[in-house]
Amino acid sequence: MRSQREARSGRWGFAVVAALAVGCGDEPKQEPVDTAPSTWGWTAVPESTCDEGTPTGLGSNLAADSKSLVIYFSGGGACWDATTCLETNSSLHGPFTEFLFTLVKEASFKGSILDRTLARNPYQDWNLFFIPYCTGDLHIGDADQVYTAGAVTKTIRHRGLKNTQAFLARIAATVPEPEQVLVTGSSAGGFGAALNYTLIRQAFPRAKVFLVDDAGPLLKNDALSSELRTAWARAWDTDAVLEAIDPAVKADFSALYPVLARKFPGDRMALLSSLRDETIRGYFRLTPERFETALRDLSTTVIAPLPRTRTFLTAGEGHTLLTQPAAQRSQDVGLLDWLQQMHTASDAEWKSVQP
Repeated sequence: MRSQREARSGRWGFAVVAALAVGCGDEPKQEPVDTAPSTWGWTAVPESTCDEGTPTGLGSNLAADSKSLVIYFSGGGACWDATTCLETNSSLHGPFTEFLFTLVKEASFKGSILDRTLARNPYQDWNLFFIPYCTGDLHIGDADQVYTAGAVTKTIRHRGLKNTQAFLARIAATVPEPEQVLVTGSSAGGFGAALNYTLIRQAFPRAKVFLVDDAGPLLKNDALSSELRTAWARAWDTDAVLEAIDPAVKADFSALYPVLARKFPGDRMALLSSLRDETIRGYFRLTPERFETALRDLSTTVIAPLPRTRTFLTAGEGHTLLTQPAAQRSQDVGLLDWLQQMHTASDAEWKSVQP
């Protein structure tokens, strides 16, 4: 297990990571992924690590002649101690192999935002990249932890940050000068998309970039127990990651939205969620009523004042919207139409919607 000091000394600043991601600096330039056009394929990424120590890879579906790309962070829960990592298994564990990717693709891509055949999908003709999840840390961890439950002791490698860096290097080598980039993901991937946005944004400084955080609401600190927030930070060793974005985010997760709006004033960003998301409220240990109150408060007091950030909230307890976007409506507005407006409508025309 690495010590906390070793973990911190091994980190890269976000600006340096961005340079490496596009093949600059002393690191060898990464090769582009080589998969058949308009077909989902898998590329092994030896630099990546799942929680049990095996490498994983990157899913891609490339579009001929397109300079736009979708970076989709996949979900799969989270774990931060012996109970959640070893007993309840509240996150997807490794290995995450090409075989597992094929199963995930066949079970969940059809009808999702990653489906090229989905009618009115704004991203039908974009290059699509699927970032797998097998580290239990919302794609931002940078620590190895030893957990013990009864007679079982395991080392869990929370390596989400370094995995993201490795995947981004391959994506940047494949589409080095994109015109448009959508950074998105669902559930744990929604958190991962938002928390890694600065890293990706710096890798593509000349692109027009959008954020769509699906079912990953970064609620205000007063909605979450301090014990839970401390446990996450300790297990995943996220202090330096959050401070690199802005110290305000370390102090309060919800500060990420205004921080990103200030850093990238020309970018449009969105948060998608159901009002009483059963899955996320379970991880946050909130009742349905308290989760809805906290989500509405986030939408009203944090996001609404931002000039180019919006929310799309639906009624009910459903989890994730991008997995079946054609079925999602709020205030009689379809989600796919709303996403198209994000790319084409004026700021005045593109509005937040909620029940």
